[in-house]
Amino acid sequence: MIHLRVSGILFSLCSLISFSTAQTDAIMSGRPARDTVFDGVRFSSLDKVTGNAGFTISRDVEKRSIVCKSKNQKVTFFENNRFAVINDSSVTQLIAAPVLIRGVLYISEDAVSLISSPPVLPVAASVKAETTAAKSSAAADATVPANKKGIRSINCSVKQNGTLFVVELSDSLPFDYMYYHPNLILNFYGGVVDTTKIKLLNRTGIVKSVSSVQFKESAQVSLVLSSWIEDPVFDYVQDTKTVMVALRPAKKAPAQSKAPETKTPRKSGTVVVIDPGHGGKDPGAIGYNGIKEKDVVFAISLQVRDMLKSKPGITPILTREKDIFIPLSKRTEFANKQKADLFVSIHSDAVPGDSKRKNTTKGYKIYFLSQAKNEEDKLVAMRENAVIELEEKPQNYSNLQNVLIDLAGNEFLRESQDLCILLDLKFASTLKKKIQKLHLGVGQANFWVLNGAYMPSVLIETGFLSNPQEAKLLADKEFQKTVASAISEAIVHFTKKYGARQ
Repeated sequence: MIHLRVSGILFSLCSLISFSTAQTDAIMSGRPARDTVFDGVRFSSLDKVTGNAGFTISRDVEKRSIVCKSKNQKVTFFENNRFAVINDSSVTQLIAAPVLIRGVLYISEDAVSLISSPPVLPVAASVKAETTAAKSSAAADATVPANKKGIRSINCSVKQNGTLFVVELSDSLPFDYMYYHPNLILNFYGGVVDTTKIKLLNRTGIVKSVSSVQFKESAQVSLVLSSWIEDPVFDYVQDTKTVMVALRPAKKAPAQSKAPETKTPRKSGTVVVIDPGHGGKDPGAIGYNGIKEKDVVFAISLQVRDMLKSKPGITPILTREKDIFIPLSKRTEFANKQKADLFVSIHSDAVPGDSKRKNTTKGYKIYFLSQAKNEEDKLVAMRENAVIELEEKPQNYSNLQNVLIDLAGNEFLRESQDLCILLDLKFASTLKKKIQKLHLGVGQANFWVLNGAYMPSVLIETGFLSNPQEAKLLADKEFQKTVASAISEAIVHFTKKYGARQ
């Protein structure tokens, strides 16, 4: 195993498994032969092939590569890696990876042809030719501007023990990943991507679809998977600037944590999950005169629920119906279990500092889940995300602060933005400037409570409890009813526009 550190993130780059255990056992059962056939693919020992073709062999232990060289040709193979480099300039993808057994390296029949009659192909043509001919595979490629680093192509193909997903880069980029079923997200920091070309719409193996998103400072590739997978195994080939991801189906789906119980049954029509932020041992923001966020937002949420109950075709459900603590991940897990059409998390904010800052920092803002575009929105998310310190068994949030979240393959991003806009309009008209909008009234940031919601989802900051005027308003029962009315009216308007999910 080798390790690669990129931008402070440590990746274990393990070899992709191209041979099954049975195949390896078969080779290991006796003295390795010079020619072997597995699953209809013929393998030959490299020393035999190169000797016949007049090639010399050298091995780079650090790179785990084997270089075969003649007067006019150079072919580089990598142990347990399905890519070969020709003359240090072009790349081709093999049927199966070379495997080293008892000191003897075996290569597949197409790899043999590279030495016996080596092709001279440009990089893009080489990869494209192989992926076009391969069965159960799909590929997409794009042009990366000369002055940029980015994603040149993607390829997805079915293998014996899973699905292989390949990303070819124009140059090395720091990257990380996040998996929350059914989404696998790859983030390439500082990269560019042509979102019109880097996508796959047809299912290949366990990959249902692939899409890409261009953010200001990064490029994102999002896979939607058809089944649970084991931890993805990554292999990065420095020479070819290629990221390979082995996706192996899980033997069984992981046990699901028990979601909060509710007495409200699923009904026909639109299901709206209302999430009163914080609760129990987590008071949330504590503002002017000791007003607690958990109490304010719970009171508003109850009003929203009661108002929506009177609307035909809408079933409102609360994530908590009393003052209890619920971990962030359990809230969206609950919404998913209820097959909700909307997820609305209600909060209020507060800032530290002197009286001048508290008096001048005010206003409501509605957020959808995406990369924060400014430091202020990032700080709001950090304050709301701080609740994980109170969780007894915290989830793996460690990379989320700098990870660009994808909403179920961005399927609900537009709807979430639309709901934010509707809420902003209703707040502006209903609150009558008693609480004005902060900045533009709509923002985006990496709120962990919205992570994993498979429906349009928003987080509402109703105002600042640290501001004396807004704290008094938000603690007032009549004003809470006014805020709830704005929220419920926006939800009703949204459901008329989009209807219930099928």
